[in-house]
Amino acid sequence: MNAGPASLSLRSYRGAVQAHSHDYHQFVLPLHGRLEMESRGYGGYVDARTAAFVPAGDIHVFEGRGVETRCVVLDIPQRRLGALDMKAEDGPSPFFQVDRALHHLLSFVDTRGTGDIALPGLILSTALDALAPNAAAQPSRLRAALSFMVARYDQPLTVADIAAAAATSPSRLFALFREWTGISPLAYLTRLRLDRAKLALRHGSVPIAQIALTHGFGDQTAFTRAFRREVGETPGAYRRRCRLDGLGR
Repeated sequence: MNAGPASLSLRSYRGAVQAHSHDYHQFVLPLHGRLEMESRGYGGYVDARTAAFVPAGDIHVFEGRGVETRCVVLDIPQRRLGALDMKAEDGPSPFFQVDRALHHLLSFVDTRGTGDIALPGLILSTALDALAPNAAAQPSRLRAALSFMVARYDQPLTVADIAAAAATSPSRLFALFREWTGISPLAYLTRLRLDRAKLALRHGSVPIAQIALTHGFGDQTAFTRAFRREVGETPGAYRRRCRLDGLGR
């Protein structure tokens, strides 16, 4: 894994015992079933009430229990969690309780999937709070910027607008986004708008021109250009494919 942003995925585990290590940190968060795991000399389970944090370089053993175990897995570059010194064998247990905030996010992923661009950062911050309440999570100014963008993605926004909402300078805002998301604030905003627009295209028959205007794009041409660049096809082609694949239900 490179030094980019955190990566979120859904994974299934079925019975076979596996052991490996990786050069990035990882949260293993429960959805269904039970995953038996051993890490840093501690044995336990990832289940409905318990999650696990696996630090980079740790050799961990795991095995799915039951018919199928499904987990949300969040991979994080080492530099993102430098403040968490959890590599030592005599360090704290890798297992921690799933609190209410984390449970709500996992329920959202279970029903809606991992496509929302805001999810990796939100889950990282929430899981860090549950794992170590005093550990450094997302900076407050970044969280303020993200909340502002989520609430107003449908409006014309500039970097100066977002920086003002986060009580920081545009240059500092750029640095925060590069560090925590791997992209610029406006690139993040465009992806956020496209994520919301894809939902509108999948679920309903609102004209594409109207979707463009209600999702922060100046006109249909700008929307189509951004959509094709990010998704690889036009909004109309995406809508037709989703209908053929039965994804509009």
